[in-house]
Order: sequence, then C-alpha cells, then structure tokens
Amino acid sequence: MSLSESMDSLVFFGMSWVGILASVVGLLIIYGVTLKFSTERERHRIDRIGATLKLYTSAESALISALEQNNLTREDRQILFDRMLACRSAPYITTDLLMQISACAEEPDPARLPLLLKTLQRECERLCTERDKLLHRSESPGWGYALWKTIRPAVPFVFAIVILVLLRRLFFLIYALSVSSSIGLLELINPWSQFGSALFSLLLLYPAVMGGNRQNVGSVMLRLWSVLIAALYLLNLLGGSFAPYILVLQLLLFLAGFRLTGSKPRKSRPFAGHYQKDSKELRSPAIEESDAPNTSYSSDSNND
Repeated sequence: MSLSESMDSLVFFGMSWVGILASVVGLLIIYGVTLKFSTERERHRIDRIGATLKLYTSAESALISALEQNNLTREDRQILFDRMLACRSAPYITTDLLMQISACAEEPDPARLPLLLKTLQRECERLCTERDKLLHRSESPGWGYALWKTIRPAVPFVFAIVILVLLRRLFFLIYALSVSSSIGLLELINPWSQFGSALFSLLLLYPAVMGGNRQNVGSVMLRLWSVLIAALYLLNLLGGSFAPYILVLQLLLFLAGFRLTGSKPRKSRPFAGHYQKDSKELRSPAIEESDAPNTSYSSDSNND
C-alpha cells in the first residue's frame, strides 16, 4: 500500500469517527432536551389540573353550604358569588360549566344551584381521574408505556436524520434544474411532487407520533387521521408518476380533517333550568342587594 493510499485511509477513518461522534452527541442533546420538555409539560399539566380542582372544590363547598341553609347572610352570599366567579378563571373550565356560572350570577335562581353543584362534582371527578392517570403514567408506568417513554425522546433525532436526507434530495433537485437545458413537464412535476409529499408527511407524522396535547374525544381520531395521510406517501413506491396525485390526495384529506376539529353548535337550551331572559349586567349581591330577587340564598330585609 502506497503512502498516499495510507493517508487517504487514515483521513477516511478519522472522518468516519468524527461523523459517528457528532451523531452520538447530537442524539444525546436532542434526547435530553426532548425528555426535559416532556417531563415539564406533564408537570405543568398536573399543576393546571390542581389549580382547576382548587377553584372547583372551593365553589363546591360554598354551594353545599348554600343548599343546606335556608337563608344566607350577606357575607355568605358574597363568598358564594366570589367563588363561583373565580371558577371562570380555571384553566380547564368547560363551556357548559362557564355558561351555568354566568347564568347563576346574572339571574340568581335557587333552582340552578343543585344542577351547578352536580356539574362541579362531575368535573371534579373527571379531572381527578385525568390527574391520577397522568401521575400513574409518570411515576409507575406500565411495561409498554415505560418502553415508549424510553424511545420517545429519540424520535426527534430520527426525524432530523430524515429531514437531512430530504434536504440532500432538494439540493439534487435544484442542481438538476440548473444544469438541464431542456426538461419535460412531467420530469419537473414528479420529483418535486414526491419531495413535497415527503415533507408534508413528516409535518403531519411528527405531532401525531410525539403527541403532547391534552387528550379529548377527537384527539385520537386526529392523530390517526394524520398517520393515514402520512402513510399515503408509501404509494410513491408504485412509481414516480403517481406523486402528483398522491400529493393532491394528501392535501384533500388534510382539508377534510378540519371537519373533525369543528365544534358542534350548542342547543338553545344548553342545560336544564336555563331559559333565555332579558340580559342583565353582572353585579355583586353585596353592591346591589336591594335589587336582588327573593331567593333561598338571599337574606330577609330585616336581617340587613
């Protein structure tokens, strides 16, 4: 072996080790950052659930006291009013509960209080179940989820490698355009459509695989829909001539996904006991006590 061949072998060997070392360092950095963000996101979600439960339980205790007493003092009514309105700032308050609180505050009616109490108790049970699930997944996960928690922080590194491959593909596409004097329309559309389909699939597949959003009724459907659209890229294995049609199909399915996220219109009576009356300005019973109707949680004029 000549001296020049030996030097070339040493340079190639050194560059290979540098590439491997850089890949390992990049993997460790991405793994650590992703793991940190995932842990913080779960902790913040548990904190938001705890803050919501604190407001709900405070209002629930005031409602129970109001239902057990025939007449409330001015101070008790003010506490009930403040705690109900404080629930409106809860991070995870639902639309149904928000409308019930607004209706009770605008039009004090003792018939609304039992329903409001049941709604608060139902929301507390749902949030407690969600919090217990998060704590169980965080502190004592099952066998499958524990394995996924170990692999999941490395997923962004895999996507980064795929993006580098796509950038390399983009460089060759641009280079082919610059050196080709004459190129057909199909030869121009097909590779660019395939590149766009691959990039679009990655943009949909990454959030579907990583998750992170709060689970609800439609979240699982949206993730499966994203995986389905991304999986259509595999049809490019049938041939490059199908790339434009595959990209158009992916875009159409993506637009159809907006129907899965649309909120359903509420009925004219969103909950029992709610009737459309003349709107009134939201006001505290301690400020305008004389205008408050004679309800079960209002004190008599002699007590004032």
